[in-house]
Amino acid sequence: MEARYNRNGGLTLVPMPGFCDLADKVRNKVENMGVTPGKEPTSVDVVKPLFGTRLSGEPFLRLGKDHIGGHDCVVLSSGPGTYQMLLQLFLILRYLAGRRAQRIAVVTGYLPLGRTDRDEGSLEFALPPLINELLMASSQGLLDRIIAADLHSPQVVMAGRTGLITEVSLVRRLLSKATDEARKRTDRICLALPDDGAAKRIENAFDEVEKKLNTRLPIVFGAKRRTSSRESSLKQLFGDLDALRDAHVILLDDEIASGGTNLKTALALKRDYGAKQVWAAATHGVFCGEAPTLFLAPDCQVDRIFVTDTIPLEPRAELAPLLQSGKLAVVSWWEDLAWMVYHHHWDKSIREMR
Repeated sequence: MEARYNRNGGLTLVPMPGFCDLADKVRNKVENMGVTPGKEPTSVDVVKPLFGTRLSGEPFLRLGKDHIGGHDCVVLSSGPGTYQMLLQLFLILRYLAGRRAQRIAVVTGYLPLGRTDRDEGSLEFALPPLINELLMASSQGLLDRIIAADLHSPQVVMAGRTGLITEVSLVRRLLSKATDEARKRTDRICLALPDDGAAKRIENAFDEVEKKLNTRLPIVFGAKRRTSSRESSLKQLFGDLDALRDAHVILLDDEIASGGTNLKTALALKRDYGAKQVWAAATHGVFCGEAPTLFLAPDCQVDRIFVTDTIPLEPRAELAPLLQSGKLAVVSWWEDLAWMVYHHHWDKSIREMR
């Protein structure tokens, strides 16, 4: 079938550094969707930017003109929002606007600077609104949408004009993988969440997984107190506490950063509630600071870790021992990403993915 174009022109993927292989997989998947009844035949171009630094230390970007002007351009990226990542994203958006892209979207698995805890109180200014303003300015107003997975703070969708940020959930895929692996070892599985707010956010995914397993999964949730962006502690657990004894407990959250909360919670679950194994499952594997070393320590109470690759893991040398040991399992999101890109391009809903 011959590919057609939507009102915003042809579809072009623009991968940030480290996302070129992912862009190729997404292109193949989106183009193959066209053979499915009810799906639009879609031709996808991939243009790969080249970033560099001049002798003066100043950055440059080379991209060319092909497949940008008059096209529906989707930038593939992810946080954390380091200085380098943000500057490269600003440069790409300005470049696409200058080359007269018809429409621009950013798909960033992990939303940069998406935390809005204000843990440090008056010492820090909440940055998400400022970052969104800079993104809009860089794109000269052509930035139509930011798509991000499992936001740490759902209220961050309000940090910009209405409809700018779309949150999608990868919890169903992540939880399915972890529970499938756990069932190979035991029938005693219990789900643990950091707070009741998290329980409400994953309610639909949780129901789907229970139907798939044809069984009820007991659940507990905690009262977590965060004293800063680096420190938090689990103060109390509520729910089906009897189900914890001798169980494989899956700690489900949106991200693993320093790992401190996971390690302390795992210790408490085993010491105070008799859990047999504790597995951590999170959409975003930030693994900052000493987290890779702590999770590999002989006395680590977290037995396995499941994360998606919204933040690429393979290029990070510090995570190689965790990956090679099998303790860290990666649930890839590339098929979900292709679904997002296709449905964005054709102006279809992406909130409820298959």
